[in-house]
Amino acid sequence: METKPEAPREYEALVHDTGMPDTTGDARKGTARLEFASSVRLPELIETLRRVFATDPTLDSVLLIPDGRPVGSTARVRFEQQVDEAGQGDGGPPLRGGLGAGDHGTLPGTPTRFTAYCYRCGQCGRATYRIAADEAPPLCPVTGHGTMRMAQ
Repeated sequence: METKPEAPREYEALVHDTGMPDTTGDARKGTARLEFASSVRLPELIETLRRVFATDPTLDSVLLIPDGRPVGSTARVRFEQQVDEAGQGDGGPPLRGGLGAGDHGTLPGTPTRFTAYCYRCGQCGRATYRIAADEAPPLCPVTGHGTMRMAQ
């Protein structure tokens, strides 16, 4: 009996669909992958998703893959409804309300920003986004396509 993977608790609110897309053949168009370490905090993940959706207006959803384990996808429409755009004039996380806003407090130390690196398959054009670029490039999920390359 096949069971659906459970989303880690901190990302649970971002997972709108726990069904996994077909990774061996033709996946749904308009879907990309976002690979990240589970240590990435929710506000940074939200900001990364904002940038990914802004970079590619054809994306309908992004498959979330913390620590190499797909947990489900976040849909653009639901994500935009969830995350409060009000008070966001500088491209940073929302200042008031919205998912991941917490108590609006700040932590001591230098702020950390994450960058989403885009890798594309040279044969089918599928995209995989990663927050960390110091790992080996991802492999295209289509058998035989090989290593993806960082997009310009």
